[in-house]
Amino acid sequence: MTLWIDVTDLYHWGLGHLTGIQRTSASVLSELVKARRDVELFAYDPSKQILRKVSADSLPSVVCRYIGVVQTIPAGEVRAQSPDLPVPPRETSDKIRRARRQLGEWLWFLKPAVRRLRSVFQRQKSRWESQEAVEVIRDFRRSTRRLLGLVWRNFAGRRRAVQAPPASIETITAGETLFRQGDVCLALSATWGFPRYGEVIAADTRASGAKCINMLYDLIPTLFPQWVLEGHSQMITLWARKQIENADAILTISQFQKREISDYIETDRLPPRNVEVVRLGDNPRLVTAIGTSLSLPRYVPERRFVICVSTLDVRKNHILLYRVWQRLVEKLGPDCPQLLLIGTPHLHVADLLHQIRYDRSVNQVIVHLRDVTDEELAWYYRNCAFTIYPSVYEGWGLPISESLSLGRYCISGDRTSLPEAGGNLVDYFDPFDFVACYNLVYRAATDPDYVKQCEDRIRESYVPYSWAMTAAHISEIVDRVAGVGGEKPINSAAVAFS
Repeated sequence: MTLWIDVTDLYHWGLGHLTGIQRTSASVLSELVKARRDVELFAYDPSKQILRKVSADSLPSVVCRYIGVVQTIPAGEVRAQSPDLPVPPRETSDKIRRARRQLGEWLWFLKPAVRRLRSVFQRQKSRWESQEAVEVIRDFRRSTRRLLGLVWRNFAGRRRAVQAPPASIETITAGETLFRQGDVCLALSATWGFPRYGEVIAADTRASGAKCINMLYDLIPTLFPQWVLEGHSQMITLWARKQIENADAILTISQFQKREISDYIETDRLPPRNVEVVRLGDNPRLVTAIGTSLSLPRYVPERRFVICVSTLDVRKNHILLYRVWQRLVEKLGPDCPQLLLIGTPHLHVADLLHQIRYDRSVNQVIVHLRDVTDEELAWYYRNCAFTIYPSVYEGWGLPISESLSLGRYCISGDRTSLPEAGGNLVDYFDPFDFVACYNLVYRAATDPDYVKQCEDRIRESYVPYSWAMTAAHISEIVDRVAGVGGEKPINSAAVAFS
C-alpha cells in the first residue's frame, strides 16, 4: 500500500507565508512522513488535468521551510527541469502577464482608458494617502489577487475543456492511473478553484480501486454565503459535494462540524459517509518561542493589554469588542487595558476599521496589528493580561487552544465548536450578548487575582496536543480504511524529509 498525500494547493502556493488550512496540511504532512514509510506526494496538473507524483523539495520555499525540507536546488530550477508539472505562477504580476497574453487580442480597445485612468490616479495620489484610503486600497488589492487567481484557474480550465472533451477523463484505464489497488489518497488541502479536480480524482480512484480520505474543515461558504465573496459559495459548495462523493471516509476538526457535515449529507441526500473527527495540534513555534528570551516586538503597547488573535472577518465578531471597549473606556478611564487586534483584514471589515481609527474615545486604546511574526506573537501572549475570542461560528477555535497551550486566560464566545476547544478552562459568553461579554471583560480587567487563579488551573489541567498526535490519529484512520497495517518499505518522500 502507498499513502498518496495531495499537495496540490501547497505546490501552487504563491504567498510568502502559510495561512490556516495550508499550515494544517503542511504540519500533518511533515509528521506523517516522519512516522510512515509508505508516503508519496502528488499534485493535480490543471493544464493537462491529470495527477502527477512530485517530490517534497519541489514545493515552494516557504512550504519547505515550514516542513523542514532542505532544497538542494532552488524550487524554480527544480520545476524548470521537470517535464511533469508546469511552473505555477508565483505572484499576481505573473498572473496579470499571462492573462494579458491570453486576453490582449480581445481587450485591445481598453488600452486608452487604462492609460487615462493611470494618469488620473497619479494626479490624485497625494489626496489618497490617508490611512483610511491606504486600508481600502489594501483591501481591494487582496480581493483582486484572490479574484485573479480564481478567474485564471477557471478561464484556463474552460479553454482547455474545449480542447479536451469531458469523456476523456471517464475513459481512464488502470494502467494510466497514478494510484494502484490498495492505495489510499489523503486530501487535506483547499483545492476548490482547480477546474475538474474532483472529476480527475474520481476517475483515478475508480479505475485503480484506491481509497480516498478527504478533509472538510467546515461548510461555512455553503451554509453562510453572506460571509464570502459573491460566487464563492456556489464554487466551494460544488467542490465540497464532490469531495463527499469521492470519499471513503471524511475527516473534520470538531464534533460540531461532524454534526454539520452529517446533517448536510442527509438533508441534500448525498451518499452516506463515515465522518471522523481529528483534533488539530498546538502551534509548536509559539510554544518553543515563548520559552525563550524574546526581543521586543515592533509595536510595544503603552499599558496593560488584551489580545484577540484572528483574521479580521465579519463572523469573528470584532465589532462586539469595539462596543465593549467603548464602554470599558468610560468606566475605567486611563486604567482601561489596550486591545490589540492581531490579524489580517479579510472581507467586509473596512467600515469597522474606519470607525475604530476615527473614534477618539478608543483610537489610542484599540490597536490593529497585521503581519505579526511568530516571535512577536509569542511576546504578546507572554505579556498580555488575557486573551479574548468573540467569534460567532468556527470549525474548531485555534486561538482558544493556542491561548490555553501557552497558559493564558481566555474569554470566548460559546457557539458552535468553541466550547470543544476551550473545555472547562475558558469563561464563555453568548457572542450576541453585549452585557455578558462586557461583564467578563470588566472582571478580568479589574481583578488580576481571578485571572491568576484561572491561569494556575490552566497550567495544571491543560493537556498539550502535538501535530504528531494529530498525524498518528490520521494514520490510524488511513490503515483502517485501507485494511492493512505494519511497517512499509522506505520511499523517496521519506528520504526528502530525513
